[in-house]
Amino acid sequence: MKRLTKLILISATILICLTSCATLRIRMGENSRFTLLQPSAIAEPMDSYQLITGSFPGYDNVAMEAWFTCDESNLQLLMFAPTGQTMGKIVYDGKVISFESSFLPEYRMIGMFIVADMQLCFATKEAIETEFATGDLVLAESCSDGSLIKRTITEDDETIYVIEYFESGISVTNNLRGYSYTIEFLQ
Repeated sequence: MKRLTKLILISATILICLTSCATLRIRMGENSRFTLLQPSAIAEPMDSYQLITGSFPGYDNVAMEAWFTCDESNLQLLMFAPTGQTMGKIVYDGKVISFESSFLPEYRMIGMFIVADMQLCFATKEAIETEFATGDLVLAESCSDGSLIKRTITEDDETIYVIEYFESGISVTNNLRGYSYTIEFLQ
């Protein structure tokens, strides 16, 4: 119950930091916006059971399980409490985001930020760079032996996102919003 309360408070905090929810654009940097990509920007279909653990401003050790699926027409994230109860569902079809939860308020912007994070982790470099071409955001990638090991997103030389890839998961740090979490692939 304590973790659920933390998750609700985190969601409310994120909502306060958000801008208008009239479009599929979110504020990424001080001067830049990011328009959500089409689900097809994630080139390889995904079907992944995950453990997501993280820290958010004022809250440490937040944990939930999730089932993330994505194909060329749909991106979906089902979130589960440690007790196994469904906490929420986000579906994005490239035009509309639906965010349903019996635990969390129905804030479309929360869904938009989660979709943006998933796209920044899994979308192709080309798709992200095409979106960034109209603003001040820059994507840099580091590879080792042909495998992606790190993505860094900057605006005017200020690091906003650091996404690190390792064998069993991904680590995401958003310096602008002050949160970080790890996605561990369970299957």
